[in-house]
Amino acid sequence: MEDEQGRGTSIEQTSTSSRSQKNDATGPASALSAKRRRGLGIVTPNACTECRKKRAKCDGQTPCGRCRSQKDVECVYEVPVRQSKENLRHEIESLRKQQRQTENVLSALVQPELWEDVLRRLRNGQPIEVISEWLSGIVPSGASALPSYVQPAELRSGVTLAPPLSTYTVTMTGPVGYGPGGIGQPITQGSSMKQDFDANSPWNFSSQSQSLSQPSTHPDEMQWSLEGPPRSRVGLWLQDQDQPGDNTQYRGVDQVLAPLENPEAKVPPSTWTNITNDSALVRHLLALYFCWEYPTFASLSKEHFMRDYVQGRHRYCSPILINALLSLGCRFSTKPDSRANPNDSKTSGDHFFKETLRLLSRETNNHNLTTIQALGIMSIREASCGRDSESWYYAGQSVRLAIEMGLHRINGDGDEDELAVQAATFWGAFALDHAWSLATGSLPQCSWFLQLPPKPNIIDGIEASLWIPYTDDGAPLQRSAEQPSNVRSVYKCFCELSELVHQSLYVLHSPGRPLSSRDLLSIYTQYLNWYDSIPEVLRLGHNFTPAVLFAHMYYHFAILLLFRPLIKLRIIGSAILPRDVCSQAADAIQGLLRSYSQLYTLRRTPSFVPYFLLTSSIMHLAVGATLSESVSPTAHSTTSTARPGHGQAGSSHAASSPLAGSSEEPIPSPLSSATPKLSPKVAATIKQGIADLAEMAPCHHFAEQALNILRFLAKKWNIDVDVPHQGTQEEIDKLVRPSTNSLNFFIPNISVDDFRSSWPERKAQRAAPIPPYEYNDTERMEGVVIGEQSNPKRQPGSSAGSGQGVGASYIAENPLFWPFPMQGRPMLPEGPQLEEAGFALL
Repeated sequence: MEDEQGRGTSIEQTSTSSRSQKNDATGPASALSAKRRRGLGIVTPNACTECRKKRAKCDGQTPCGRCRSQKDVECVYEVPVRQSKENLRHEIESLRKQQRQTENVLSALVQPELWEDVLRRLRNGQPIEVISEWLSGIVPSGASALPSYVQPAELRSGVTLAPPLSTYTVTMTGPVGYGPGGIGQPITQGSSMKQDFDANSPWNFSSQSQSLSQPSTHPDEMQWSLEGPPRSRVGLWLQDQDQPGDNTQYRGVDQVLAPLENPEAKVPPSTWTNITNDSALVRHLLALYFCWEYPTFASLSKEHFMRDYVQGRHRYCSPILINALLSLGCRFSTKPDSRANPNDSKTSGDHFFKETLRLLSRETNNHNLTTIQALGIMSIREASCGRDSESWYYAGQSVRLAIEMGLHRINGDGDEDELAVQAATFWGAFALDHAWSLATGSLPQCSWFLQLPPKPNIIDGIEASLWIPYTDDGAPLQRSAEQPSNVRSVYKCFCELSELVHQSLYVLHSPGRPLSSRDLLSIYTQYLNWYDSIPEVLRLGHNFTPAVLFAHMYYHFAILLLFRPLIKLRIIGSAILPRDVCSQAADAIQGLLRSYSQLYTLRRTPSFVPYFLLTSSIMHLAVGATLSESVSPTAHSTTSTARPGHGQAGSSHAASSPLAGSSEEPIPSPLSSATPKLSPKVAATIKQGIADLAEMAPCHHFAEQALNILRFLAKKWNIDVDVPHQGTQEEIDKLVRPSTNSLNFFIPNISVDDFRSSWPERKAQRAAPIPPYEYNDTERMEGVVIGEQSNPKRQPGSSAGSGQGVGASYIAENPLFWPFPMQGRPMLPEGPQLEEAGFALL
């Protein structure tokens, strides 16, 4: 044992001695070299999956040395979730560099001497980095020729985003909305409606700046806190700039008309129109259309149209379409060349429209895409002019031709360009026809069960294209309202909204299926769901192009007309009051219009905006008159008899109220001896609506007609409002009376004589004018059977509304309200069936 122990000790000492000698011989360098030879060489912090499994060192190669030495092994690296501080610092520095380069290019775009070169390089596909380096080379070092590109102070000052109309509980103090929990449940704003902005976003407004702006009293209204006139209003931006001296150059027209495959191509104007030889004017008027009217009711695809326009091809562009677009573009211009008579603003675009009619009359085959598109543009133009009969006619022709061509049966096979243009053509005609059907209270030109084609695709490149405000002075140098157009998203949402309008029209006006409260609440819920599903990019605050604001206004317009005939009714079993919903929708329209005015002025609005404003103003008049009566002691004693069999007989006071009698009364009796006093809020809203219509009148002549309608209704309902007018009182009165050359959709003043037939054998009676028939109080309020002597004012041998003295009629209280007798009304049950349908009189 001792020998073994001694040998072990000796061996251990020998081994230690040898290692000591070896280390002494090699030195520190040899020791470091031996350490490096351990493992596979260089070690990476991110090992492959195989090395991780075996807990082995990995050299970071692809494949690594260990996996390369083994067969049938795949070397895979997983992306690390965590990054080192060095990598993060490098990434931050890279992003800052990109931001500086982007700001450098954007700053150059506002420089008069640089923007054309920069824009040309961008169109040629040069990267931002290359353009920034080029700009750094032409700007002397240390110079500050390129200012930083920042949002103007007025847009950074703050925007108060009011909740959408779907949150009706915001302003309704009494009833709650129709929420997802059922009738009577409050409607709350979903999480999808939250406006989340990045901290560095130009649309992120601090809480301090928001507190400076006054709280909004209208849904969907953006309040701009400004100390002076908003410089963001288009038309004021260039007041300090040198104006172009002639009509041959319009700044920024190429950007508005983009994309252009070959902007240098010169096609003579005679290719498209015989009215002018000024190619710059033609491009200018087209740019005005695409800036302010496109794309909501557009039946053409801008990309395909502009490509053929530049190349002179007639596939998706034609003379009739060009002249129609030019006639509509003239509505947004004040230049003398845009008028048939340079000194008369009312002739704006008439020469181009006359040429359009000439070309249309010479068409041998109207079943082509450009003709359908031209008819839609003609309809929009006539709507702006206030010729509602002509506009309704052209819209109907457009959608009928589209259906006859089978554009609603697109199956997805064939040329991609052709399918895209066909889809745009159908949806534009479809939306325009339904807008007119909604405004006039009639069924659309297509069946309830129409097969609808797919909507145009959303293309990222087109979505990201910038919307640039464009006026007669060109695009402003300081483009503070420049923003992504999101044109395809707007168009898709507008098509979806038109589908809901299609359903609501058949719910309201189908004779075979009278309206019920269940159907009304069902379609109303679909409207609310549509609003909640709007893409985030189309929320107010993210985007406020004219098309986006118009789409929001059209939504509230549809809601208002859905409930407006029913404002004298309540829905049994529901806390929703149609009158309150209409009042809030009218507030929302005027709130959106106020935001539009602050941004762009009202001289350049889409053609249907005056119709929206007229509808909301009429609602404010009606509700204001009703509320003023409800607080008047005299009115209270008379309106309490509104239901048959309750209290004493009513008087002419109640009968002529906008909520107590229909609008076809020939000569309404005064409401009372004293003019009812409106609430300050309603009076201010009506005053603002009148001022907005007056501002739109030079651009849209229907706004002037709308003022005459408001003047007549205010006088009829004895509401004291100051409505500006031109011409004599006799001329003004003629504008609200029916005529034989129009369908008279928006005529509020109709008497019994307009429907009375006078035969030759009654010449003697015609010689003596017959005063319009007026029911007495009992006939008005109790709906009794009237005979020949029930009203002393009735002429012998005449009966109500017929002019013949035979028989008797039953005069029942009309449960519907409509301000235009020539328009359609919902199909509503009468008598006991009204309650069975879920409605009751207020």
